[in-house]
Amino acid sequence: MSEWNGLPLVIFGCGGISREILYLVNEINRYNQLNVFDFKGFVSEKQEDVGTNIYAIPVVAWDNNFKEFSSSFPVLGAVIPHGNPAIKKKIAEKITKLDNIVFPNLIHPSAGFNKQCVTLGRGNIITAGVQFTTNIIIGNFNLFNLNTTIGHEIVIKDYCVINPLSAISGGVTINESVIVGTGAKILQYLEIKSDSIIGAGAVVTKNVEKGSTVVGVPAKCIKKAGEKGERFA
Repeated sequence: MSEWNGLPLVIFGCGGISREILYLVNEINRYNQLNVFDFKGFVSEKQEDVGTNIYAIPVVAWDNNFKEFSSSFPVLGAVIPHGNPAIKKKIAEKITKLDNIVFPNLIHPSAGFNKQCVTLGRGNIITAGVQFTTNIIIGNFNLFNLNTTIGHEIVIKDYCVINPLSAISGGVTINESVIVGTGAKILQYLEIKSDSIIGAGAVVTKNVEKGSTVVGVPAKCIKKAGEKGERFA
């Protein structure tokens, strides 16, 4: 049973990932006897979106008036599903200053998740088919997308985005604001340092330095911290 019972909830963003997380919220409600969340709507980055609808659900606020909107709720849940760690972190740091905002962990009913084996922070999103094993420590505001596998003795810090079908082997440490691309594999007992990117389909066999982008099989660095290049997953 969830710790929440009808918690008013908003999702930041109006794009594809935010719409996918609405489906996750609906699935959590569907699998519980009572609605865990009372979804109020989306929060856009653009003022002109306020009052429009997505799937007949309103955009209720935008970034600059969210404090005013939230003030009418004694407690309001917020979800930050963005695939860009920098955006995720910027929003989180701004709204965590509001005393009435809470950040529930969203866990799909199909996820392999044992509370006795996983230490979980707040604001994490765990989507359908994700599998956690044992002795795992997860920080805050991470996104685990569809059918990812998280092995034993793994540590994942804050604001990371683990994209679909990724497989992370036992003993790995992933530091803050890392993107792991779709279908990537990280072999056991490696460290992925902050602000790095693992390209889609990469197989990581060595530690990844801070701010690096690695791609290929085996993964090789194509961009180091401070070099110009595009972030991608």
